[in-house]
Amino acid sequence: MHDIDPADLIEFANRWKDLGSAITEQVEQVLDDPRAAAGLDEDHADLEVNPNAIRLAQERLQGLHDGIDEALADFLDEVAG
Repeated sequence: MHDIDPADLIEFANRWKDLGSAITEQVEQVLDDPRAAAGLDEDHADLEVNPNAIRLAQERLQGLHDGIDEALADFLDEVAG
């Protein structure tokens, strides 16, 4: 099991909650399938992820989790493409 500083976990939870449900749903889509979220997977072309929502999430969550930071940056690179 990972040793997680409780203060870091609480900070992440608070920032996540403050994003609101619409943005967190879009972040979850990016984390689940970044290619589909970027419109690059024709089998899941119905996903509509707003890059501005992901930019906002990136700004607010930056530095709290390397994997999330990387996934959001990759998504934004793909849509800018």
